[in-house]
Amino acid sequence: MSCFDCFCGLFGAEDPKKKALKAAKAKLVDVIQAKSCGPILLRTAWHDAGTYDMANKSKGFPNSGGAIGSITTPHEINAPPNAGLKKAQDVYLGPIKSELDAAGLHISWADLIQLGGATAVECMGGPKIAMKYGRMDGTPTEFAPAPFGLPDAFPESPAQHLRD
Repeated sequence: MSCFDCFCGLFGAEDPKKKALKAAKAKLVDVIQAKSCGPILLRTAWHDAGTYDMANKSKGFPNSGGAIGSITTPHEINAPPNAGLKKAQDVYLGPIKSELDAAGLHISWADLIQLGGATAVECMGGPKIAMKYGRMDGTPTEFAPAPFGLPDAFPESPAQHLRD
């Protein structure tokens, strides 16, 4: 702990958001190492963030999409491009979120999903990814049709989205 941490943290009282993120990361590291679930956590983070659409930018939050945790909504998690990602939500991330919430350490789904993806990269030997946290969860009021700008999980022509 540095003097800065102590002074800004009111003489040792750590910021609750920072404490929640540290606890979440520690739990994510444990789960990733125990269950080898790094790839599905990275895909989940990518698919949550990948819904951002510049064409909807003028619609504002949360209808422009992006890393807002909206992948947890039935409309998105059950869509074809997100096939298999419900396991990441229910089996790997959900228990961490529930445990932290029960301990009074609150983290948004949006932050937990993105932290899961960044931690997965790091645990699998990749670089530490600098991230900014503080995302609010958002549920679009105007649901975009699947595939939300993402490639389908089971396309008829697997490489067509690369040609489009």
